[in-house]
Amino acid sequence: MIGSYLATSVVAGVLGGVAMLGAMELMTRGGLARGNMVVALGGLVTKTRGNAFRVGMILHTISGIGFAMVYAMAMLWLGRTGMPQALFAGIGMGFLHGLIVSLMLVWVVAEGHPFEEYSDAGLAVGLSHLLGHVAYGAVVGLTIGVSPL
Repeated sequence: MIGSYLATSVVAGVLGGVAMLGAMELMTRGGLARGNMVVALGGLVTKTRGNAFRVGMILHTISGIGFAMVYAMAMLWLGRTGMPQALFAGIGMGFLHGLIVSLMLVWVVAEGHPFEEYSDAGLAVGLSHLLGHVAYGAVVGLTIGVSPL
């Protein structure tokens, strides 16, 4: 059971992270938001542009897997690991997760960001992160729903 949980969480976290980045990239290309979330995340840690993308990608991947573990544990606890319940639970958790992250970005993180282009996070940036987290939750939920958990 533990091996299945860990393997499912890793796969779900990586796939969910890719879905989140893809959704946010589409919104950036469509003009809804600007900038690169991975660079922004890495820049918060490194304070320089040199390694910001690499560090951001590592942090995003680790976070994606970690949050997938939390989502999977919650779904196990709630008895929502089958389809379509896991998909709907993932979307719901992604929405709540995204709402918290979006509010923190707009109110807290943007003010202290070391890169000027990320220091003004408005409603569009918050919405982009909210929708990115919903995409993450949907893919994590779908992965858990089709897994042997």
